[in-house]
Amino acid sequence: MADIVYNDSSVNDIKDNYITLYSNSHPSIAATVRFWILLFLEIPSIFCSIFLLYNLYFDRILRQVLNNHVIFVILIVGLFAQAADASNYLTYLHLGYVWPQTTINCYVWWFIGAASYNLLGMLMAWTSIERHIIIFHHRRLNTQKKRIFIHYIPLISIVLYACIFYIICIFFVSCQNTPDYTQLWCFRPCYLGIFNLNLFDSLINSMLPLMLIVIVNILLVIRFIKQRQRLRPQIQWYKYRRMIIQVLSCSLLYLIFNFPAISMNLALIFGLPYGSTGEFEIFIYFFSFFVPVLMPFICLGSSKEIWIKMKKIVKIQHIINRISPQAFELN
Repeated sequence: MADIVYNDSSVNDIKDNYITLYSNSHPSIAATVRFWILLFLEIPSIFCSIFLLYNLYFDRILRQVLNNHVIFVILIVGLFAQAADASNYLTYLHLGYVWPQTTINCYVWWFIGAASYNLLGMLMAWTSIERHIIIFHHRRLNTQKKRIFIHYIPLISIVLYACIFYIICIFFVSCQNTPDYTQLWCFRPCYLGIFNLNLFDSLINSMLPLMLIVIVNILLVIRFIKQRQRLRPQIQWYKYRRMIIQVLSCSLLYLIFNFPAISMNLALIFGLPYGSTGEFEIFIYFFSFFVPVLMPFICLGSSKEIWIKMKKIVKIQHIINRISPQAFELN
């Protein structure tokens, strides 16, 4: 979930605006529609994520492909987001209050919501950068030592950074968290009320990855077009083209559904009164859930190897179904 941020207005005034905004919309027809839309998408999305993770992990060939590793991590982060963040949001839409009403549930929701939302952006930014390395500087990954320093360490570092940062913000920052079970996201974690920390979080963890995604992907397309004809055989470029289409599709999904929320967060930090745009804010945060929910379908649609594997399984099953009745008749 997109972080709900605050400016220098008094906390009581902000909370009053927050309660007024959401009390007028939960439960309501709009909330019911959002509930069924998200539920309708989340169930097949979870199955799609599990299916992809199973194939990426247990298929040795797919597991060894370097560009699949970050996709594997993105899918895991997305599953956590759906299990804790989206599921709590669905419960709130359905009941009109947070359930179960426990402090630990709110802390987990705060942590998973903030960490997964921004970690997906960081991973997408790194994926875009890594595609430059894999396509145009593949020799830098031709030894195990190079792969450790250029591929594995950055990926692990990004995940560790996000987890450690939000563990500190949620559990150890010297402010008083006060969960409100009648409000969306248990109202908020208290670190969002600390201006400098909130600003750092929004600029470095949200806006910077978004800018990198845009710039790096534009450069990736330009570089691909310019060098396709003069560097490698056409069959090799066909493989790289699929890699670029995959990262562009995932990046476009992230940008479409997260840019409005990130822009709103920055506007709130720099003085826009919370609730001034009415229910528009509610729908902005609702759309941010579409990133982890739709990401598995984008990954599946751009994974040619898995589609080929699925077609082979269907073909074999079709042959078995045709042979079995004939064998039964002969007996």
